[in-house]
Amino acid sequence: MGTILAAVTVLAVGCKIQYKTEQISYKAASANVSEGKRMTMLACGSCHYNFETKDFSGKKLEDSPKFLGKIYAANITQHPEHGAGKYTPGELAYLLRTGIGRTGRLMPYMHRPNMADEDLDAIIAYLKSDDRAVKPSERNPGETKYSPIGRLGLSFTKAGKYQEARIQKPVEDPVRLGKYLVDNLACFHCHSKSFASLDVHEPERSKGFMGGGNKLRDAAGKKIKAPNLTPHATGILNWTESEFRRAVTEGVSKDNSVVSYPMPLFAELTQAETSAIFAYLKTLPPIDNAVK
Repeated sequence: MGTILAAVTVLAVGCKIQYKTEQISYKAASANVSEGKRMTMLACGSCHYNFETKDFSGKKLEDSPKFLGKIYAANITQHPEHGAGKYTPGELAYLLRTGIGRTGRLMPYMHRPNMADEDLDAIIAYLKSDDRAVKPSERNPGETKYSPIGRLGLSFTKAGKYQEARIQKPVEDPVRLGKYLVDNLACFHCHSKSFASLDVHEPERSKGFMGGGNKLRDAAGKKIKAPNLTPHATGILNWTESEFRRAVTEGVSKDNSVVSYPMPLFAELTQAETSAIFAYLKTLPPIDNAVK
């Protein structure tokens, strides 16, 4: 047993989590900063927004499994040393498209390879704006320290390749829009089987896609599992669209119980967007998984 553990540790320490970066020519279209703030809250806020300081100065991710190590979401305010102030718009685009930061470090949960250009442009414009929540903050939320197992897991995560092709947001088709939102709001990260078997390039290929069971921790550190969101009796088969919207935007479940941490409230979602997500979830293959 000791030999096996030692071998795993040696392998993990040597895992590749540093990559070469590329300098890209990024030209953002004119972007709506207020829409950028909304999309930043939706796509990044659950990890990076600190409700105590009311800014994007980061926090400890209490829900992450302890065996991965201590995980902190970074300060992404405009502070040049403690935040993301040194990032150029091109480096921000590269990070969100590939999951690779400006220093070459892999940040897999930042990876949004399928994000539409209009949302990418808006988020970058917001992060560079004069909004109070992104003003420079020197607050250090903590330093991420992966365990050997955590580093090993990162080694199996595929860094993306930067694509120049324009990506359009499917706003006219509710089901396709729902699929887009489940992808880019990272719903499938928590609601699939495991963080270790996610496919960020083709989310539907993730094991147990949206069928729940991923092991998380609540605010008190108690082990919990993410619920099943497929159209099965053990999932959302018997939910109404209004019940789903209330759970997602107000934090009140079908049975009137409070939707607990780490599920964030997506109060910024419009009625059309929650309807689209619900319509998409109803098209998924039902998975029999009574999460307890």
